[in-house]
Amino acid sequence: MTTMTHRKQPITKTATASAVSILKLLSSKTRFQILTLLMKSKGDPCVNEIADTIGISQSATSHQLALLEEKDVVEAYREGQMICYHLKDSPTSKHLRKIINQFV
Repeated sequence: MTTMTHRKQPITKTATASAVSILKLLSSKTRFQILTLLMKSKGDPCVNEIADTIGISQSATSHQLALLEEKDVVEAYREGQMICYHLKDSPTSKHLRKIINQFV
């Protein structure tokens, strides 16, 4: 029979909700590819560059980027008629970076 080691402090509801939210963001292949691209990019790629690189439509790319922006992971800015993105310096994006770095 094996014995389980228990944490001295229970996992809080807030910590659980945060972990689930982060894992949901990574559950999409497209979002994983976008985040990886943004992490590796030397500049701030625009929607069309991201779409071309990962091979999906601009509208699908924009949809995923909007979700990432809503979750405080990426930040957008306008450059002429183009919208460019970079990873924010937020707690969520820091967690995502750590996880993604384990795979790429």
